[in-house]
Amino acid sequence: MKTNELIRIAAGELLCTVSRKKGGIALYSLRDRKIKKNFLTIERPLFTLTARALANDETVTVFSDNGWSEVLVEKAGADTVFLLSGNEALCGVTVVFCAHTAGNRIEWSVSLVSGNNDYSLYSCDYPIVSFDAKKDIWFMSPNGPGELWQGTDECRSCQDYPSYGASMQFMAFWNKKWRRGIYYGLHDASPAYKKIYFEKKRNEKFFTLCGKLPLTDINSPCNTQSLCGVCVWEIFDGDWYDASQIYRDFFINNAVWKPDTDENGRKDTPDWMKQENHWWIVRMKDDEQYVDDVLKANADLGYNSPIHLYDWFQIPYDNDYPHYFPAKPAFHSGVKRLQENGVRVMPYINARLWDTKDRGMEDWEWSENAKPNCTKDRNGVPFIETYNSKESDGSPVRHSIMCPSTACWQETVTALVDKLLNEVGVNAVYMDQIAAAAPKLCEDKTHSHRAGGGTWWVEGYNNLLDHVNRVRPEGSALTTECTADPFMKRMQGYLTWLWVHNRQVPAFVAVYAGYVSMFGRNYRYMPYDDDEGQRINIAQSFTFGEQLGWNAPDLYMQMKHKDFYKKCVHERARVGSYMYNGRLLRSPEFTDDQPIIRTTRCKEAYGGLVEHSAIFSEHWERNDGKRLLIIVNAGEQEAEVSYTYGLDDGEYILSGDTEGVLKIENGCGSTRIPPLSIVYATAE
Repeated sequence: MKTNELIRIAAGELLCTVSRKKGGIALYSLRDRKIKKNFLTIERPLFTLTARALANDETVTVFSDNGWSEVLVEKAGADTVFLLSGNEALCGVTVVFCAHTAGNRIEWSVSLVSGNNDYSLYSCDYPIVSFDAKKDIWFMSPNGPGELWQGTDECRSCQDYPSYGASMQFMAFWNKKWRRGIYYGLHDASPAYKKIYFEKKRNEKFFTLCGKLPLTDINSPCNTQSLCGVCVWEIFDGDWYDASQIYRDFFINNAVWKPDTDENGRKDTPDWMKQENHWWIVRMKDDEQYVDDVLKANADLGYNSPIHLYDWFQIPYDNDYPHYFPAKPAFHSGVKRLQENGVRVMPYINARLWDTKDRGMEDWEWSENAKPNCTKDRNGVPFIETYNSKESDGSPVRHSIMCPSTACWQETVTALVDKLLNEVGVNAVYMDQIAAAAPKLCEDKTHSHRAGGGTWWVEGYNNLLDHVNRVRPEGSALTTECTADPFMKRMQGYLTWLWVHNRQVPAFVAVYAGYVSMFGRNYRYMPYDDDEGQRINIAQSFTFGEQLGWNAPDLYMQMKHKDFYKKCVHERARVGSYMYNGRLLRSPEFTDDQPIIRTTRCKEAYGGLVEHSAIFSEHWERNDGKRLLIIVNAGEQEAEVSYTYGLDDGEYILSGDTEGVLKIENGCGSTRIPPLSIVYATAE
């Protein structure tokens, strides 16, 4: 269908052109007015809207660019409003898009008006961005710390926010040659559940990204509503780091999950948690051998590393939850012995699941207490997950996903944490899955929340965590799995165990350093003898500012380059104040003359592949204004590293495993770094 009219939305250096067609609207082009280059030259739909039939659950999806009998456009000052209605596939529904321009950004708000009695509006896209797929274009997704994709890579992802796959509400793409890009952010300060989507198909010449909002009142007709927050398109100079600073500005000025801080950093986090440098992961059996193993490993490491303790309960792992007590007798005596030796203890609980057979093969409390308070579909069927755990008859353990809005679940979890912290006297509690696992579209009409998506999932968990924090004694901490950001205000630590992918960048760190403690990589996802994978994770987690480890004592004792590991732990103590009381600066760009370090045996990474240059380097600034450039050579040979971009000109004094001067002129300079070493550079 031919374009009838082109509507131009100019936001400073960003020019967005929308085509109004006979049957709808489409994104026609995206242009950088500063350098007079196009990011998009292929017309693409601007949104999709899905509705569900109330009678039979069948769905229908309509697109922005066809099927609409009425397409209106109106401009008023900084606003451009698009109104679409009269779609035969979804009668009685009107979609209103408003594009508000401010500086170099477009802020999109979306409203859905429904008078349809047969269908409930089920999900809707925030305005979709596409860009021409070219090798010079790079894209960053918010998986883990941030992951890079080349614009020509075949890929597809639809991850839940908040979860391990979408730790933040923004994405970005940029042309590496031009050093210009577009930020795509969902600025939803009290956030709703979303899906973060991107795709590049093999034979298509464009790359697509968007946020999708699961809607509320999905079991009701005429469920008129607006999409939560605004969708921000902003043009910027630079790369992923510059995009992360746009999101950081939104976080600092608007987000409800921002923790309280002062000149010493986060107020509610005990100093020991901020200053921790390394963690063990330990699975105990029925005796105190785990204590001996930890004390032996700590003696070898030369550091009193705390432990993240699993299997302290008598029930099997991932079975009979949430009935963790009584504990194994060796738990109580072992905790006391560890603490007497200066070792802090953080036991595991799951804060999301209730086993449907919660006493062996018996339904003990599930039907009476859990079932009314777990998440359910529109027919009242509980949402169930299975893992590797088995019942005594060999069948999978079936876990119901509890609804965080219910008093039952909030009180159950609070009581568990209270007992561990105040009766047993552990130093922290790990509350599994809160920042990792996907929300569910609960439609239980007896619960306090609206059916489907919305803000209630995050609000429910934050209310739960508020109750838990009220029983948390001074000097203790709460942590959880993965790094989804909206639970940060009430969680002192995030386990970064899944930061083991390829092409990772520290975007999460660039936003949140100093606001939450980040700890640990999963060394169990690599074979014992995967020295290459181990060295990549050691060096990267050190330069990213994470607290090292989440390693098992037995694996540590067998590492080929154990001395390098130990060095990183001890040096983390030396420079940790830059990480917990500072911020990450722009990641410098560099080359080196050594072979790539490469593994194909990381179980979590795509195809098992993780590779990196021998050199790892990040630039940090402490809150007192002091800056530190960290250079780690994880290779087995001396390396020459040549910086090409991202450092100010001047002389940098080298210390650590080598001495000398790194001179940067016109952004460039080089130095030689010993093998398996850590070098620091400070500007004069």
